[in-house]
Amino acid sequence: MPQFAVLQDSGAAMAETAQHGGKGRPVLAGSPGAKALPPLVEAKLAIPIVRPGTVDRPRIRQALDAGEDAALTLVAAPAGYGKTTAVRSWCASVDAGLAWVTLDAGDSDPVRLWRYLATAVDRVRPGLGRGALQRLDVAGGPIEDAVDELMNGIAAFESELVVVLDDLHAVTNEECLASIDHALEHLPPNARLVVVTRVDPALRLAQLRARGALTEARATELAFTRAEAHELLVVQGRVELGREELDGLVERTEGWPAALVLAGLWLRTVDDPVSAVRSFGGDHRFVADYLSGEVLASLDESSRSFLYGAAVLGELTPELGDAVFDRTDSAAQLAELERSNFFVLRLGRGGWFRIHSLLAEYAKAQLASLDPATTQGIQRQAAAWLRSRGMPLEAIGHAAASHDHGLVADILVEYHVPLISFGQSRSLLHWVGTLPDDCVVEHPELTVAAAIAAILDAAGVAEQRRYLQLAERVRAGQPERSSAYAETWALVARALIIEGGVGQAVLDARQAVGMAEGEPEIIGGALAAYARALFFAGELEEAFGAALRVLRHPGMDRRVPALVIAQTTRVFVDVECGRLASARSHAERAKAAVGRIGSGRSRLGANALAALGAVLAAEGKLAEAERELGTAEHLFRDEVATLHHAWLLVLLARVRVQRGRLDDAQVTLGSAQEALAELGDSGRVPALADTVALELEEARARARGGEVLESPSEAELAVLRLLETDMSLREIGERLFISPNTVRSHTHALYRKLGVHSRTDALARATALGLLEQTESPG
Repeated sequence: MPQFAVLQDSGAAMAETAQHGGKGRPVLAGSPGAKALPPLVEAKLAIPIVRPGTVDRPRIRQALDAGEDAALTLVAAPAGYGKTTAVRSWCASVDAGLAWVTLDAGDSDPVRLWRYLATAVDRVRPGLGRGALQRLDVAGGPIEDAVDELMNGIAAFESELVVVLDDLHAVTNEECLASIDHALEHLPPNARLVVVTRVDPALRLAQLRARGALTEARATELAFTRAEAHELLVVQGRVELGREELDGLVERTEGWPAALVLAGLWLRTVDDPVSAVRSFGGDHRFVADYLSGEVLASLDESSRSFLYGAAVLGELTPELGDAVFDRTDSAAQLAELERSNFFVLRLGRGGWFRIHSLLAEYAKAQLASLDPATTQGIQRQAAAWLRSRGMPLEAIGHAAASHDHGLVADILVEYHVPLISFGQSRSLLHWVGTLPDDCVVEHPELTVAAAIAAILDAAGVAEQRRYLQLAERVRAGQPERSSAYAETWALVARALIIEGGVGQAVLDARQAVGMAEGEPEIIGGALAAYARALFFAGELEEAFGAALRVLRHPGMDRRVPALVIAQTTRVFVDVECGRLASARSHAERAKAAVGRIGSGRSRLGANALAALGAVLAAEGKLAEAERELGTAEHLFRDEVATLHHAWLLVLLARVRVQRGRLDDAQVTLGSAQEALAELGDSGRVPALADTVALELEEARARARGGEVLESPSEAELAVLRLLETDMSLREIGERLFISPNTVRSHTHALYRKLGVHSRTDALARATALGLLEQTESPG
């Protein structure tokens, strides 16, 4: 195939041009020359088009119609069973709104998954997904809150709504699947979820099946009958086959739609289809391989070469095809291939085409066996094209498929600043993790970029330290390769994780600030790290000043991580100084900034949650404060003790003391004290822990002191249980259908009977006496 040799050479030239065409440091998206990252891939939101000539299958429609009252319709079968085509054809016959999302492995993240789902629903009618998207755009909170918002939006839709999740087998994350289970539990009656998958997903299928909330269509239902095969091959395909030959083909292929389509394409090219079909046989894999080879061999050289290359790409636009294959007719080729078979699918948006996965797998295997360099050349050329158009993650995917570690590293170095700044730390870490250490070391900027990404995401301390050790390996062993840029960021990283204790963190951050003066890309991060280290050291005024420098620095809205760390540090200082209005304002800004880049469920997001929790606690909204701090603490958990986690445990313990949840507070404080015992210089946190321990003991003394003068009545117990929330007396009255005055009377009676003088002490005394668990008055 000589054309591919030419393509390989041109691809190398394109890759070289993309590698060396841009000089200087990486730039942030939004700044001049930046390459912004698209928030969503339009191809995945595209509703597949129903192609003319699709075989009408009333029995499949009836099987799917049977799920009218079921929450979930599961369409599960191996590749090539026409699952997507069957579901799309059925959707076209249903008078309902349609939201369609095609999934891939990158959607194994609950926020990403539900962002796509909410967007798809919102496009059915603008506004339906707005609440969910707003939830997803702010940091923290359980994913179920966003799911519930989307269910509320769907419930407001006046008509029926069908939501399709195509290729759910690509999603394996347990939290993602649990969130789908949650959605099914709360799905409004006007909606149904249709899942298309190769394997049964880890959902609560047994429970759904038991209560009649599940409809299933599997390979046995999706397989073609003899009548459907007759329609496909004889009526539409005009292949002259008798009943005996057709029955034999259906039996040998077990009605596998992909094999039958391939058979029809091949049989139209032979002189004697009756004789040819008798020689055709084998299991599914053999049939697919055999017929794919015959179909592709029947194409002219230009079409065959294009289809092989397109199959390697998997998804492409005509522009991408022209660039990679050095031709100008990709649009015509794709349109012709789409018309002639089912292997090339036109996606509804963005001009993208998708090659059927069965053919893509087969073609890549064939090309790899003939000339592995050809496949790698195609991938490198695609990577170069996508890289030059500001699509780094897509470019990296192709570069990785070509096994070109150097190209992957080059793209990551070029884009590491916008990737981190715009919430793609997890993706950066994933791809850096695929590279050998020697390759990472050859790119010093990548060592510190990965360390910073690990700190901001949810990676453990072990991974953070690993990349810092690689950075030190460069500095110590190859000082000529190191740079002030890398060394400064290494200092920032060490300061952020309090490596070596609080005092050392202050020194590291101070040195980083000195090295970063005049460097706008670094100074914000250095000052933010300095402000946080000073806060832990108890230097509140200096911490506030360093944070303020970050917030006043030009362009910080494009450097979200530094902005959030500085803002949250200012919040903690403001809270301790009693400036609650300022604290709340900056806490809300930090949460919004994290939400803009979709990093709510990360260590960066945990900072915003902790800041808001501190404000809520100072405002006396203790139940809300406990929720925010609890989520932040969970995100900061690690296999080893860290100062940030110990500090959050202390804050959480204090709120639980204030709420009267003394046993929970004791457990939380004990965990903090164990962590602090493992750490070295922990700054002001041990003293704070000692203060909370004293507050806890005083609360226990109050709870144990005195005696219950009289058992509370059942009405008073009902009020007592709601005192554990942040509800006002008016809100408690509305919940219990009594007046605020009656609530006030019950509260005063509770205080008198329990021998206390405050809401907190009442809860502590009630907890100690076990009254909160009682449903009836002990009297």
